[in-house]
Amino acid sequence: MKNPTELLSQVIAFADQHHMLPPGTTVLCALSGGGDSMALLSLLLDLAPERQLTVLAAHYNHQLRGEEAQRDEAFVAGYCRDRGIPCILGRGDVAGEARRRKQGIEETARAMRYDFLLETAKAQGAQAVATAHNADDNGETILLHLVRGTGLDGLTGIPPRRGFLIRPLLTTPRQAIDAYLTRRNIPHVEDSSNQDLSYARNRIRQEVMPVLRGLNPAFSSTLAASLSHLREDRDYLDQLAEEALGEATQEGPCLSLSAQTLASLPRPVAVRAVKHALARLGRHQIAAVHLQAILDLAGQSHPSARLSLPRGLEAARTYDALRLTLSPPECPAFSPLTLREEGTCVLSHGWTLTLRQLPCPPAPAQGPWACWLSRSAVTFPLTVRPRQTGDRLRLPGRPEKPLKKWYIDEKIPRQLRDSLPVLTDSRGLLAAAGLGPQESRLAVPGEPALSLRITPPKQEPKNEERT
Repeated sequence: MKNPTELLSQVIAFADQHHMLPPGTTVLCALSGGGDSMALLSLLLDLAPERQLTVLAAHYNHQLRGEEAQRDEAFVAGYCRDRGIPCILGRGDVAGEARRRKQGIEETARAMRYDFLLETAKAQGAQAVATAHNADDNGETILLHLVRGTGLDGLTGIPPRRGFLIRPLLTTPRQAIDAYLTRRNIPHVEDSSNQDLSYARNRIRQEVMPVLRGLNPAFSSTLAASLSHLREDRDYLDQLAEEALGEATQEGPCLSLSAQTLASLPRPVAVRAVKHALARLGRHQIAAVHLQAILDLAGQSHPSARLSLPRGLEAARTYDALRLTLSPPECPAFSPLTLREEGTCVLSHGWTLTLRQLPCPPAPAQGPWACWLSRSAVTFPLTVRPRQTGDRLRLPGRPEKPLKKWYIDEKIPRQLRDSLPVLTDSRGLLAAAGLGPQESRLAVPGEPALSLRITPPKQEPKNEERT
């Protein structure tokens, strides 16, 4: 990279190719304090006048590295304060949460960080969250996928954008970013955990990537160009799969399609057609052996047969009709839980509640799974529990009713109702999952508020690296 202007031009071209930063966007930059994120913030600020961008920053302290994590938080806060950049700070007990979820530290840290970023973006009215993943990160991700086993989707690496998330540096090699930091004299901090070879990604970064760059000094850039072609191939196959589902019909948790049509497709398209059909039912991942069983069912000569597959999935063939049905899961009971302060809690049946104290935004979203409660109207400790006889709720702008009546009116299946968390304090009900908040407890824009988010148990994730 010859100069900072050239890097900015390349980033603009990549961002425009993937419609990341249209004029007038409010963008939240995920700012760890490391070199990549500091370079990204600088580039966004350089681009802001031309595109009329509003640039904010957000930093999440995972509380995993003791004084070093505190140093990073202080560095980011001070850097942004001195330059007048709005910066939102967040923190969470990742280690404790990982124990509660019975998940790995890395997986839990990613989930909590992204939850914070997306929640903050919504609270601040940002249309995009920019992360500093670069071409080397993408190469490491693909190598990890290869080691663990993957198909075409895994070989396309980290997506340039996904929903709110954008990655403007995804085709930029780390070497170019380092040169940019030096030329612009941009300070940054180093994360000592990046040297810990007990993490698979660090071993690839420290031991494998140098070998590949020795074979091809432009390995990261060459790979980035190859990924563009792989994504085109994947997108074309996805398009063919969607076209093949053109005659499919869906009624609730059941989707019907032509067995003959599915059996006549080339296997790469047929595989994707089944995956897309299941995605419409909310199932985003299926084992290869079960996928093959569905294709065999569609192609067999016998006109009638049935398959019972794991996790409530059933496939049935009746003459030419192939029906895929996803039964609602069993609704486990859960134990009440006391919340003595804001934070994240995981209930015994896997549901998660997150409470964060933030200023209420100008247009707070008050919905069945996320809402804004007035801090002055909430008295800790809080109790999270199943519904009880006598529970009543007045949703915003609607009459008060018993929860039972609300569940019926909103067509919430009977088998789900006892699994839906209800949040209360000493004065009564605050919010009910699937319905929404108590009208009398709502926050108004600008006042101190509690942002409440209720998340069902993690089901089957999409086959995509969440880095």
